[in-house]
Amino acid sequence: MAEPFDPDQFTTPMMPTKTKRRDPYPAILPTNPQNSQKGKIIVITGASTGIGKAAAKVWIEAGATGVVIAARRIEVLEQVAKELRAINPNTKVLPIKANIVSVEDAKNLFATVQKTFGRPADVLLNNAGVVADDELIGETPIEQWWKSFEINLKGCYIMNHEFIQSQPNPKEPVGTIITVSSGRATVTSSGGSSYNISKLAEQRLNEHLQLEYPTLRVFTTMPGIVKSQMNSEDPFWSLYALDHAELTGMLALYLVQERADYLKGSMVGVNWDVEELEQHKERIEKEKLLQTSWLPILPWNGGKGLDG
Repeated sequence: MAEPFDPDQFTTPMMPTKTKRRDPYPAILPTNPQNSQKGKIIVITGASTGIGKAAAKVWIEAGATGVVIAARRIEVLEQVAKELRAINPNTKVLPIKANIVSVEDAKNLFATVQKTFGRPADVLLNNAGVVADDELIGETPIEQWWKSFEINLKGCYIMNHEFIQSQPNPKEPVGTIITVSSGRATVTSSGGSSYNISKLAEQRLNEHLQLEYPTLRVFTTMPGIVKSQMNSEDPFWSLYALDHAELTGMLALYLVQERADYLKGSMVGVNWDVEELEQHKERIEKEKLLQTSWLPILPWNGGKGLDG
């Protein structure tokens, strides 16, 4: 007899909170006065479709002063910008063609932000990336395997680097960097080594970034499983795509606030209830519960060894 279908089988194992969120809820809504982004400028990469486009919509609804949408296809961005401007004419929507693995494009993006608004962006949402499922390690062409790192990790590094360099004082940069990762950063799966490891590396990069620049606020997010063009064509994953596309943008509204400082350097899932997280903030911050730990049995990581 076949096992009964469990729509939560890839979500429940990733849950530290009892409450599972798949849809928008009051604490993170853009209409919640606490989440107002008046005066803020955000740069969103990969903003022509999916989660990036949805995040732009959320930030406009939250009253952001500027929403900069970046992607490789300027003609698509222009159409998206037209749709977004209709939501709130008081928010300036700025479309910029940019490939995140191009240093020149990244420099131009932040220079354009400075020229347009007269100051740097307050928030960078690293959403652009690639999903590259492969064959077995010994059977995947080397350049194909490396593609996830070239786009997901190097692209993230370039954007973070240029965000810092765009600041008046790059040695003490300010603002918030949020990187959209994946729950697959937590798993080891056959045929998924390139993507899984590149997503885990994003979190490790952000932990280093937070350590080196304590004046920044750095977070990594897991966006859940969202209905998209990619998984709508996949008969397996489409069954589990139950998470609202706007959750990532709404979680960002929470993360940019000082009340979320206990999560700096951490991985945070959109399915997690932020008010439940706050109930454990002292332990989360002190024990770094939502950061990576390599071989926790080692004394270096707080363990007591095999005989402890």
